[in-house]
Amino acid sequence: MKAGIVGGGAVGTLFAAFFHSAGIDYAVYEKDETLARAMSEGLCVHMPDGELCFSSETATAPNILSPCDVVFLFVKSYSTDDAMRDIASSLKNGSVLVTLQNGIGNRDIIGRYLPPDRIVCGSITIGATRIDASTVAYGGSGGAVIGGPDALALESVRALLERAGVMVTIHPRPDEAIWHKAVINAAINPIGALLEIPNGGILERPDALILQEHVIKECVLVAASRGIIFDATELVDTTRGVCAKTSANLCSMLQDLRAGRRTEIDSINGAFARFGREAGIAAPYNESLYRLVRARERPVAG
Repeated sequence: MKAGIVGGGAVGTLFAAFFHSAGIDYAVYEKDETLARAMSEGLCVHMPDGELCFSSETATAPNILSPCDVVFLFVKSYSTDDAMRDIASSLKNGSVLVTLQNGIGNRDIIGRYLPPDRIVCGSITIGATRIDASTVAYGGSGGAVIGGPDALALESVRALLERAGVMVTIHPRPDEAIWHKAVINAAINPIGALLEIPNGGILERPDALILQEHVIKECVLVAASRGIIFDATELVDTTRGVCAKTSANLCSMLQDLRAGRRTEIDSINGAFARFGREAGIAAPYNESLYRLVRARERPVAG
């Protein structure tokens, strides 16, 4: 079985390291020529047990994915439609597309290009920080939660991830897992990004923890309006556990702001604020974080 990776960012690079270490045959599609060159010529990932340096079969053309049986989509949520438009015609019949991306709505976009039985979706609690074009630091991990309508597709993805050393849980309602991760992201990423601190730094700031709790309570109300039920107290504990497990990790939103890139705020806090408005639920904390990150993304000249 051959794996494919779409997107050579920090998480895509980390999964390339997982696959390389496990002896899994894989290929990477990365449009950015600088990142593609780094992955082809050799990059290093700072792992818990030392530095892993390796090179990957990488191309800037999507046909590199044609032999792949399972393809992992690791692009930003705002690039999902563009990525699927690029790769759809290069995917072989019967291949499985896996989205473990941040944010809400990725599976719906992928569903415009592939039938449901070829899509596996879910979430991961794995952190990675890009230091430069050829260096990534592993920020700590939990595992993966995945689900989908086809049992064979799910089993192939589970087996591949577990072979790569990723703990996997099969969820009968993967939308819940995706929303669960989105709540956690909404309560960590913008706070870490705006305060410019690693995830663990949130735990050291009482005011940040109070803000985090308000964000989570809003998200839980919004999720309930769409039939997804969470316990707010449990989610607060889980979110703080993620902060602790990935304490050294700089969240992707902070990495993006520092690099002058667009963030995924639209599909995280922006989505909760938008769904809240649609349901008549006030979500001022999510709305404020959304606006603040957008303001940092797009500073006004002058």
